[in-house]
Amino acid sequence: MKVCEMRLLKICGVLFVFLFSVFVVVAVPTGPTNTNLISSGRFPLAGGSNLSAVAGNVTEVDFQSNAVTSTWQGYYGNVSGSIKLGDSSNNTLYDWTAASPSGEIYATRASATPAWASVVCATTAQVNTEDTALGVNAALDSDAANRTFLNTTSFSQFYVGNVNINTTQNCRAVQLYNETAASSTDFQEVLLHDGTSMIYTGLLTRDSTGFDNRPHDFEMMVGENGHNGDVASTLYYFYVELG
Repeated sequence: MKVCEMRLLKICGVLFVFLFSVFVVVAVPTGPTNTNLISSGRFPLAGGSNLSAVAGNVTEVDFQSNAVTSTWQGYYGNVSGSIKLGDSSNNTLYDWTAASPSGEIYATRASATPAWASVVCATTAQVNTEDTALGVNAALDSDAANRTFLNTTSFSQFYVGNVNINTTQNCRAVQLYNETAASSTDFQEVLLHDGTSMIYTGLLTRDSTGFDNRPHDFEMMVGENGHNGDVASTLYYFYVELG
C-alpha cells in the first residue's frame, strides 16, 4: 500500500511501527516503495482513585496524573533498502544493499511533492502557523510545536538533496526518548519548510535502542489536531532519502 493512499488513524499520541523498504535513491528524497504497518497503541490512562470522606474532616491531598497529547502522532521503526545504479525502465546495473542505511525520513501534509531545492529550517513564524493549524495555544499549551521543537544545536548536520542543513541556521529540533526515557542524540527530528508546507524530518540512526527497549532506525512525531473532540484523520505523505 502506498503512503499516499494510506489513511492515518486519528489517535493523538499513538505510536505506529513502520518498516520501510526503499529501493531507489536519487538526488532528492523519494517515496518508499513499500510501507508495512506493524502495530499501533496509545498510552494507557488510569481509572479513578478513591478517598474516604468523613464529616468534619479536612484533608490535604496531592494528586499526580497523566494526559494523552491531543497534538502529536508518533512513528518509530526501521528502514532497509539499497542504492541503485540503473536505467529509467527500472533495470538494475548494480546496487549496494544497506540493512540500516543513514539518511532522513520526511513527512508532510502537502499532497504535492515538496520543493526540495527550496527547503530551509522552519522559522518561528512558520512554527506559529503550525501551532494554529494544530489547534494549540503556543503561550499556554506545553505540547505546542513552539515549546516542543526549540532552537537547538543538538542535531547532526544533513543534506536534503543538495541543500545542507546544519546547526548554524537556527533550526527547530527535538530529541526523542531512548530506553531510559531520556532525550537521545540517536533520535533527532528537525522542522523544515519549503516555503509552502511544514516538513517533519526524522534523522536515521543505526539500530539504536528506542523508547520501548528495542532497536530502531528512527523515532519521530508529526502534528495532528485532536482537540475539542476532533477525531478526523489526517493524511501524511512520506519520503525517504538514503545517505
